[in-house]
Amino acid sequence: MTAEKSRIEIIIDQINSNNAKKVALFMVIGFACYHAILHARYGTNSCKWLLSDGRYKADQEWQPYGCMLHLYSKIDTRRCLRYIAYYGSDSNFAFIGDSRIKEMYEAFVEHLMQDDDMTYRPENSYTNLTHIDNKLKMKVDFIWDPLISGKMIHTFRNWQVLTSPPSVIIVGSAMWPILSSNASLYTLQEYQVNLTRLVQPIDSLHEKKTRVLWVLQAPINRDKLKPEYQPITNEQIDLYNKAAIEILSHSAADLWWSARLVGQGMISESPDGIHLPKKTLTHITQILLNMYCNDYMNFNDGTCCSSVEQRTTLQIVTFSILGLW
Repeated sequence: MTAEKSRIEIIIDQINSNNAKKVALFMVIGFACYHAILHARYGTNSCKWLLSDGRYKADQEWQPYGCMLHLYSKIDTRRCLRYIAYYGSDSNFAFIGDSRIKEMYEAFVEHLMQDDDMTYRPENSYTNLTHIDNKLKMKVDFIWDPLISGKMIHTFRNWQVLTSPPSVIIVGSAMWPILSSNASLYTLQEYQVNLTRLVQPIDSLHEKKTRVLWVLQAPINRDKLKPEYQPITNEQIDLYNKAAIEILSHSAADLWWSARLVGQGMISESPDGIHLPKKTLTHITQILLNMYCNDYMNFNDGTCCSSVEQRTTLQIVTFSILGLW
């Protein structure tokens, strides 16, 4: 009488080519369903994935949902800008807003500068700044404009009539309107009106291939706030973000959700409760570079904002054979 097979022997008996095919089929279907859900939620534009959502990994690196982020070194960045310059295009970035936008500008410029040029650290917060690299045909401006006012609208309208407006505009505001008005409802309503006046120049700039990123504000850490900043609350920030979302969703501006999420994830490390820690600013710089450079550089690990390559004849034949098999 033969002894009953052990559990391990039964499992081994199940390992065969037919079952392997079934497992492979279920895995392919699973991956297809996962990507279908991502496409249904975020669309097929991987730039929207990059700017919309993501999470922190265990090593505090940022991971967008649905695509891969390439970590740009200074050499990678300069190579990208040289490539763009070689084909006759200038790279012109404009940052406009308050001190939160200014620190994004500073982190971006610091990444662009070579190590032997690292003498730059502006002291005055309330001034315009410019960084130019003629070799790379690169210009980066910071415009101090902490309120969504007639002045900012005028700046956008000036850009609108330029033959070569900025390639990318990074803009955001909420802290100063809240602080200067002691969180009054009237100022919020004025903010909404002026946002509406920005829609037309933003749409016009989009037609000239300018990308406008509206930075949704990250929350604050009230435990670290100085007394003079106490009128700023996360509830007020949410109201201003909501106003921007409702109005600019109907424009050509990109709502930069992931900038808020990156800041929110490390707000406990904020130096003063309002401004972002250096690690967060590094992630924001990397998101900008992936958005701007990936389609030119074609890094294997930089799939966000990278156009899908055309299928080759060999790939089509291979997939056809696999489908028949």
